[in-house]
Amino acid sequence: MNFKSVLSNLSVAIVAQGVSVVLSIISSLLVPKLLGVEEYGYWQLFLYYISYVGFFHLGLNDGVYLIFGGITRDRIDKRNINSQFWFGAAFQAVFAVIIVVVAMMGGFGADREFVLFWTSIFIVIQNLMNYLGYVFQAMNETKLFSYTTIVERLSFLVPLVLLLTTRQTSYRPYVYAYFFSCSLGLLYCVYYARDFFAAGLLPVGQAVHEGLGSIRVGIKLTLANIASTLILGVTRSIVDMVWGISAFGQLSFSISIVNFILNFIMQVSMVLFPALRQGTEKELKSFFVNARDATDLLLPAFYILYFPVVWVLSLWLPQYLESFKFFAYLIPVCVFDGKMNVISTTVFKVKRKETLLLAINFAAVGVSAVGSFVGACLMRSVIIAIISAVIAIAGRSAFSELYIARSMGVDYGKALPYEICLTVAFVVLCTQFGAWYASAIYTALYALYAFAFRRQFKELFGKARGLFRS
Repeated sequence: MNFKSVLSNLSVAIVAQGVSVVLSIISSLLVPKLLGVEEYGYWQLFLYYISYVGFFHLGLNDGVYLIFGGITRDRIDKRNINSQFWFGAAFQAVFAVIIVVVAMMGGFGADREFVLFWTSIFIVIQNLMNYLGYVFQAMNETKLFSYTTIVERLSFLVPLVLLLTTRQTSYRPYVYAYFFSCSLGLLYCVYYARDFFAAGLLPVGQAVHEGLGSIRVGIKLTLANIASTLILGVTRSIVDMVWGISAFGQLSFSISIVNFILNFIMQVSMVLFPALRQGTEKELKSFFVNARDATDLLLPAFYILYFPVVWVLSLWLPQYLESFKFFAYLIPVCVFDGKMNVISTTVFKVKRKETLLLAINFAAVGVSAVGSFVGACLMRSVIIAIISAVIAIAGRSAFSELYIARSMGVDYGKALPYEICLTVAFVVLCTQFGAWYASAIYTALYALYAFAFRRQFKELFGKARGLFRS
């Protein structure tokens, strides 16, 4: 594995995600300030719906990603890629039309009808943009995908600033701005994939055959990814059904902060897959052990940032004080979902264990759904619903980590039980003590944790220095 190439791609990916984080901060702090709770709830409902448009490519994107992963641009079958692009555009347009008809005839109300209509538009443009992005990643041209993210995010930032300065209090112009940015992102991808479009098309029958073949390969990974988002998604849906759009907006505000942190972490996974796909089994094993140990040691420190972040947010958005109570329970998602995406999901994809990944994710969805139903419908408690989702995410991460360690014949991570204990301690401290006491006690607990694993910390930093010097 070429570590210099990985670091170069990762640096660009971090810049791209840095732009996304800045935009997410602006969106999370300023948009709810202007929109109000109900309008912001519909904005979050739109973002929630479009987070599932990836289901409608039926695995085509993921199949191409898995089949062509590790093949360079000069060797890849460009006619095949081009033909599958148009095959995907055709059947996804059919799905979009069906959703538009359902939205118009379903009696959902004007706002939900509007959200459904624009969700149908995003089924086509976002999935086509991601299709080309997945092709870039498969060819290990992850910088191109990162540049696409920068173009898309910055082209949303410009109209967003205009909307904020003119104090637009309706969520609808923000949806139009999002459409504008996604369209530009698609055009950027089309431009840098122009050699694929110039390669011509396969006969229709062969194109359909190739497309269906990619769907058969990719559908399991697609369902696994959708299931991963549904772990929290079912909780949000049940909250919407039981308490309405305002409660949905309160919960979604905390989840939006969690998501932009996770999106930053996921950039690492994006860069690692094509590089590890080209590497050896020994390099994959080394990656797993080092990445597991590094995240076990470093990610619990992330909880310390919770206290200053919530303090600042509570001053800026006092109407979302209820949401900050949820955030204390949700912040462990950043740790365990982050580990899952960077380490376990990456390893499963490299080893083509999509079926296992799908089973693990659906099991987690089941735990979350049952717990959310009990919490929301029987106990009338949003907190119980959230805790069930977090337990499902943490359990999924721990099980996957232990399974991979056993299958690779390496030792189980010694820090995992202590990491779970630190997480429980953090949640208890945040919910039972004042912020200053909780912050001081948790910082002391993490210092003890770092001292207990000081040898591992020293080895970790030694490996990091050696990697950068090479």
